[in-house]
Amino acid sequence: MTARTEEQRQLLGDIAEAASALDIDAHFDGEALVVDGTRLLPQIVRRAHPTPADLSQLIAEAPGKLPAMVVADRISDAGRDVLRRAGWGWLDRRGHLRLWASGVRVESDLPSSAATAGRSGPVNAWTTVGMEIALAALCDPEAPVTARRVAAVIGRSVGATHELIGRFVELGLVGRQTHLALLPDLFWEASARWPDGGWIGLPVGLAEVAERVGGSELVRVDERAATFGGARITAAGDLPARCYVRSASALRRARALAERRPDDREEPVRCWVRASPITWLPLNEEHPPDAEHPWGIGHPQLCALRLAADPSRGREIVEAWGIVPGTD
Repeated sequence: MTARTEEQRQLLGDIAEAASALDIDAHFDGEALVVDGTRLLPQIVRRAHPTPADLSQLIAEAPGKLPAMVVADRISDAGRDVLRRAGWGWLDRRGHLRLWASGVRVESDLPSSAATAGRSGPVNAWTTVGMEIALAALCDPEAPVTARRVAAVIGRSVGATHELIGRFVELGLVGRQTHLALLPDLFWEASARWPDGGWIGLPVGLAEVAERVGGSELVRVDERAATFGGARITAAGDLPARCYVRSASALRRARALAERRPDDREEPVRCWVRASPITWLPLNEEHPPDAEHPWGIGHPQLCALRLAADPSRGREIVEAWGIVPGTD
């Protein structure tokens, strides 16, 4: 047999460690995986977060010799089905192991300590900076989520960014080896925690709000803004605008517009505003502000996160939009 590469040895060691976390007698002897006294020589393939189509192609092109395993940062349920039908195993670094060979039948979730590879400390990644890191990763899903690169994008310190990326790794939302965002998991986890309360209804339109507070203070994140990013939403332009407001002083000026005179009590809401939940607000660069529309249009991923925070109609809109990266 051809000697294993250093990477293959590392991967077999990772598999042995995962099996040991399940109280299985497993170790790597330098070339083979030994499980409960059975010596296995599996094919090992490393991937980041393969789609079911990727895995089908991998299996079709493989020599056909079993056992075989995929080690990945994320393997979707559909991807697992593809591997299972082919008789392959896997190590999903989010915390799941399948060892499938003659005399060895293991398919199990891993203890959380094994999934996080010994990291300790708080696991709350969903601070303001954490939300910005997640959004930056969604805006550029092919780029590695590394502290130096992301900190430069969102304007935060490298140290704070590094700490929070480590928490995303712990949660299985950023690959420990690949440093890539694991998608679509990161999107849906971020949308489930995206702040979307505290909206203030104003009886004036967006143009008047912009005149009062300054167009540069406003970023539009409503259904109409989503259509600029490719969403197809019926009558989006008929809905009241929704804008994030960048600064506290601008929000105070906007709030003053909500003070209705007695004869205006029945006046409908024509624009909604709220304090921006994050400081870094990426914009849709294809639709920059101009003299007629001086406000910003949110980046499609920013709009999608806000819409998906509504678990009913908003999530339905986002799923139909097809904007979520990594959706199989």
